[in-house]
This record gives sequence, C-alpha cells and structure tokens, in this order.
Amino acid sequence: MSKAVTAAVVQMCSGPDVQANLKQAEDLFSDMESSADIIVLPECFAQLGGDIPALGNNTSVVRNWMSRIARQFGAWLVGGSIPCVVNEGENSRASCFVYDPEGNEVTRYDKIHLFNADISDGTRRYRESDDYSPGNDLNVVDMEFARTGLTICYDVRFPELYRELRVRESEIITVPSAFTRVTGQAHWEPLLRARAIENHCYVLAANQGGTHPNKRETWGHSMIVSPWGEVLAEADSTPCVLTTELNIKALQEIRKQMPCFEHRVL
Repeated sequence: MSKAVTAAVVQMCSGPDVQANLKQAEDLFSDMESSADIIVLPECFAQLGGDIPALGNNTSVVRNWMSRIARQFGAWLVGGSIPCVVNEGENSRASCFVYDPEGNEVTRYDKIHLFNADISDGTRRYRESDDYSPGNDLNVVDMEFARTGLTICYDVRFPELYRELRVRESEIITVPSAFTRVTGQAHWEPLLRARAIENHCYVLAANQGGTHPNKRETWGHSMIVSPWGEVLAEADSTPCVLTTELNIKALQEIRKQMPCFEHRVL
C-alpha cells in the first residue's frame, strides 16, 4: 500500500488513579497535530502503581474507554497495557488490547517477558512476577495498511521475539513501555533502533516519562524509528503525543534492496 500512514505515539506520566490517567490521555489527544491511522498508548497507561488486582478483575471501564477512543478518532488503538485476570487463581497478565477504527476489540497480547531486575534508582528492586503472570503467545494484527506485531517494554531486550514477529510478516512493531530512567538513558534508543534495523520494521515506542506518585522515575523519550534505523520523532521526558508518517512502500523497497532476511543462515 503506497498511502502514507500517520502514527501517533502517546507519552504519559501515569499514577494510581485510573480516571485521572484517562483524562490525562484525552487531554493529550486534544493536542494532536493531525488525525492518526494508528495510536499507541504506553505500558500501564491507565494505572501505574495502586491496586493491580482490583483493576485486573474489573477491566470493563478501561476497555470501554479504549473502544470509544478508537471509534472517536477512527484509528487503530494499541492499548499499551493494563492488568487483566485471564485465568482464575493466577495473577493478572499485563495485557495489550487492540481496537479497530470502529471500536471493536480485535485481539489481546499478554506480555511474555516480565521485568525482574535490580536497578540503581529509588525503587531499586523490580519484580513484575510478584504481580503478573507471563503470557506465552505472540500476536500480529492485520491492519489495512500493515501487519503490526505487538510487544511490551522488557520484550524489546529479546531479539528472538522480534525476529519471530518478522517471520510472521510484521511491518510495524509496537513497544508500549515504562522504561526506568536509569535503563532508558543507557539502552532505550539503541535497543529500539537495533530492533528496527534487524527486522526492517517501523518501531512505535510509547513510554512513560517523569516522576510518578509512587516516586518511580521513567525515562520518557518515546520515539518512532524507521526500518533504516532513523529516529523519525522523539519526545523529551514530559507527556506529549508524537505524530509522523510511515511509508510502507519505502519499507518494502528497503527489504528488496537489502534482503538480509533472505540471507539468514542460522
């Protein structure tokens, strides 16, 4: 498809209050410079901190909101992540729901790689597995303009996951995130550019940014990266919406001129 695709990546500084976070997102949408074909929200957009099991057991308010936003803007909405109880007796999954431009819930991706790490910041000990259960299935969505692979945050450190999304013919890969300030400053941009270059895909990375009510610090610097590894748009550390055009025809030309994927040996 030769038509340019407009992508919007939303950067937020979410807290534990779901309604306040949804209002923050809507206020940001009002500042969008142009209409979008695809909108990507950050990880934990509806709640960062707070009562994870309570939201995980009652997702209807947030899911109805996402459906309304997709319908209102006539865009595909990649819903960052929210906690969602999938199997009774298990922790919530970190789930990314996707909605089509009519507001229909099309699919769900559950974060596969959980962030269990010790970081030299104020939080220090991160143990997502205390609150979440991992997913186990990859997901690629057929949007009318491109096949779009779904990932969440820590997944970006696992190139084999991204390669499998490329095997499944992804042209865009979304990366809703809540990267910490420390890890983001060191690794955020090189990881995103590497995943884009390795797979000749557009990468749409929506991050949390700022100091949150629970004192957690996230890096921000949401970005949109081309299949050639160029940073087409980048935020600072404050809430905003980035928009830029994606040229799927140019992506296909890059893949044709430098067919790395066909040259694989291992």
